[in-house]
Amino acid sequence: MGGPKVIDEYSVGMANVKIVRYSNSTYQYLVEEMVSKDVEEMISRNIDVILNSIPYNSDVDELTISKVVSEVLNIRNDDVVKFIYSLRKELKYKKFQVLIDDPFIEDITVAGVGPVWVRHSKILSVDPEVDYIPTNIVLIDSEEVLKYVNLFAEKSNKIITKSSPILDANLPDIDGGHRVHLVLPEVSLGRPEITIRKKRGYNVLSVKSLIDDEVLPSSVAEYLNVLIKSRGSIIVVGPPGSGKTTLLRALLYEFIPPSWKVVIIEDTPEIDPLPKSNWVRYIVPTPSATSNHLDQLTLSKAALRASVSKYIVIGETRGAEAQVLVQAMNMGLGGLTTFHGGNVREAIVRLTGPPINLSSFHICMFWSFVTINFVFTDKSVRRAVVSVDEPIYDNETDNIILNNIYSFGDEVSFDELVRKSIRLRNVGSLLQRQLNHVGQD
Repeated sequence: MGGPKVIDEYSVGMANVKIVRYSNSTYQYLVEEMVSKDVEEMISRNIDVILNSIPYNSDVDELTISKVVSEVLNIRNDDVVKFIYSLRKELKYKKFQVLIDDPFIEDITVAGVGPVWVRHSKILSVDPEVDYIPTNIVLIDSEEVLKYVNLFAEKSNKIITKSSPILDANLPDIDGGHRVHLVLPEVSLGRPEITIRKKRGYNVLSVKSLIDDEVLPSSVAEYLNVLIKSRGSIIVVGPPGSGKTTLLRALLYEFIPPSWKVVIIEDTPEIDPLPKSNWVRYIVPTPSATSNHLDQLTLSKAALRASVSKYIVIGETRGAEAQVLVQAMNMGLGGLTTFHGGNVREAIVRLTGPPINLSSFHICMFWSFVTINFVFTDKSVRRAVVSVDEPIYDNETDNIILNNIYSFGDEVSFDELVRKSIRLRNVGSLLQRQLNHVGQD
């Protein structure tokens, strides 16, 4: 690699982080711990005493760690902060702790021996084609990789074994609730895999911040607000990493009142119900040998039998649960979901083919397809809503006609979107009532 250029530098706890760019246009994430070896060695010498002082099954939170530092290690001077940081790192996620704590890291991955890789939001904002960048945190051998595979499984209160060599789980809420994917070497050709998808809190990104970041125009946000208030169903389409769930969360948290009865259904928890809201969340449980497997389809049916009266949200539609969304729309409910695809036509082909098999008429029960993707501009490559399309059913030909009301780069007002929208035109007097509230919500 050529001479590095530091393009960003900041602190995470007691660690200094640098993002460097090399002359061959590659990047690296560098961690420099600011705690002396003496502190780490003292904790290592006393680790058995420390562990015995912590009650079994208690949360290892900041208060517990602070108490151990002062009462067990008898540290009461200016080094208290350093000891708390180092002990937390030792009791929690060791080499991975700074990566888990770093708010700019979106994903963490390991594929066998070697460096830990990360997806970093600051790099993605200027050069999203880079995807993952290596760190200077290195797992030196297969034994160490497996140690961390088992550590993450244990922290998730799960077990990974040769008979069940793939594990999808979540870290405890106290540690962020991040999604963890673990694979043993028996499956991954000798290279144990660790992937951590960082979870963002419900209040991290607002619709306004997405507008400010030019992810979508304010007029499109107003249009989507009216659709949601009218209980219209929306599919957010995009490739992996494009920001589908981020956009869905922003729409959900800002445009759906906490008093509405909402059910959120996910494979793994990424969308938290609003605090003090009337929302509930169903999570697909990890299957076991002694229980029947519950999938998203089963949970979606259960949601319709419950008292949900306004919205059903499916974190990611992949199969037959799309049929339940259609059933929900037949009952007058609204629906929000995400779907993997490069564009709206690709999404429709997959939705109408196996294993989903929706008819053209069913597709057109969705009010809008919102496609988000990476876009190339003069300044950079970034995420943005690239199109908003209404699927309209042609009864004579049994075909889907896409009514495009927005494409990336259009300078269009909210009133123009309303005029172009067949859906909102058909809402009639209800639309007028919703328009009166848009400015108030």
